[in-house]
Amino acid sequence: MLSWQRIQDDYLCSACRKEFVRLTGSTCPGCGRKWPELCPDCRRWRSQQPSLLCNRALYAYNNAMRTYMQRYKFQGDYRLRRVFSDELQTALTKWYPRWQGWIYVPLPVDDITWQTRGFNQVVGFLSGIAIKEGLMMIPSCHQKQSTKTRTARLQTKQPFQAKPSAARFARVVLVDDVYTTGRTLYHARKALTAVGVQHIRSVTLAR
Repeated sequence: MLSWQRIQDDYLCSACRKEFVRLTGSTCPGCGRKWPELCPDCRRWRSQQPSLLCNRALYAYNNAMRTYMQRYKFQGDYRLRRVFSDELQTALTKWYPRWQGWIYVPLPVDDITWQTRGFNQVVGFLSGIAIKEGLMMIPSCHQKQSTKTRTARLQTKQPFQAKPSAARFARVVLVDDVYTTGRTLYHARKALTAVGVQHIRSVTLAR
């Protein structure tokens, strides 16, 4: 109480909490995975992109995180957003403070996903802090990434376009749930740079 910090509720028992692996120590500066230097994936991205996203992630995408995402996203248990929302919000505001001009932009979901699931899982994590929805899905662009192979993910066509209001953004942090190949986040960055956003980073719950 004397620290003046928000009290965080723990929605997992200690046994379940131990199943999730927090990313600490040396991580890849390009994507945030547990790696002592720039990983092979990011070396390939560096050869294709003007710069890397410098993604930062909180947890490794292990079996526990995979099961969690299955229940939260695909089975639609909206209550599960609270398991990691405080941690993700704390990391965002620590790494990219709003007073430095950073704007938090969650990746959108398409209309079919919205009608089926009823919520955007990333916006669920960010409930309670200021966000800007600077991206929208290109109409009729429904691409379920979870069913695709790695090669198919990397070949995914651009699903996003920037909203007109995004042209006024100077510093953007893209927020997503999982960094898998990076294809989705790099598409999102390209959509924003097309309208003039110059400084873009990304943060994900898992890598």
